[in-house]
Formats: sequence, C-alpha cells, structure tokens
Amino acid sequence: MTDKAALRATLTAARRAMDDRLRDQSRGAVRDHVLSEVAAHGPASGSRIAAYEPLSTEPGSIELLVALHRSGYEVIVPIVLADRDLDWGVWTLTRQARLPLGLAAIESAALILVPALAVDGAGRRLGRGGGSYDRALLRANRAAVVAALLFDGELIEQVPADDWDVPVTAAVTPTGWQDFGRVGNG
Repeated sequence: MTDKAALRATLTAARRAMDDRLRDQSRGAVRDHVLSEVAAHGPASGSRIAAYEPLSTEPGSIELLVALHRSGYEVIVPIVLADRDLDWGVWTLTRQARLPLGLAAIESAALILVPALAVDGAGRRLGRGGGSYDRALLRANRAAVVAALLFDGELIEQVPADDWDVPVTAAVTPTGWQDFGRVGNG
C-alpha cells in the first residue's frame, strides 16, 4: 500500500466515523466561510464558479451550491467521463439533466471549489485517487482561486505528492479560509 493509499484509507475511515451532527455543523461552517470569502473578495456576481455535488461524507453541501446560485453565480459541476476526466454542466435548483459544456468549461471559472481528503500548507491536495481533478485543474485559468473543502484535522503537515498532482491555492475548513497564494496552473 502506498503512502497515499494508506492516508486515504485513514482519512476516509475518519470521515465515515464522524458524528452526523458534527458533520452537518462542519458543512455549515465551511459554507459560511466560502460565502464570506466570495462576498469580501469576489468573484463578481455573474461569474462562473466550478464546484461539486458532495458525497454524503464530504464537507461540501448542496446548500452551498444553492447559496452561490441564488447570489447570481453560474455554478458548474463535474460530469465524470468514462476515462475519469471531467466535463462540466450547469448546476440548477431543479437538478435536471445537465448538458455537457465541454472539458474546457473550467477555464472560465473564477473560483474552483474542489473535494479533497487532505491538503498541506504548500497546497498539495490528496484526492480520492482517480486523477480527475488533477487533469481538470491543468485546464483552469491561472488567475482562478482553487479552494479545497475540508473538515477540521484534514489540513495536515505534509501530503505525499506525485509530479502530476496539481496544487490548490486555498483550503476551507470549519475553522476558516486559509490562502496559500497563487500556485495554480494554466
């Protein structure tokens, strides 16, 4: 088992064991920190934000997507392709079928909210291991803010990384928003 695989297993087990009430409180705090950052520093209303529909154990929330949508942002979410790359579709309140916008849709996102199991202070992100986001983030605009959503305890000292791993520029935990600076690609 690789260092990444062992760390993934540990973090995934911790998320599954998390108390539902604490998970819901943490999601609410993450949502509030994202919305505060967006209100204070942008992007401008009407801009495109790439986000994701969270799994039941992830720190993102549908409530965050709703709040961003209602604030006037075009929210796009990934459509996982057979090769695990990410196409994108516009997220709507009605959750209707999404028409694919193409792989390049992420290029116009001013803010990209990504899932992660852990992040370190250098912006190295540990995902679930499919490489989907690393490929997609290579197409992101260099000026985009790329923020990983995490639970407390998942901002760690060091994340094992490979050459193909694309770093994030910020992490959002229930404790707050932490900026790492511009380390993105594109």
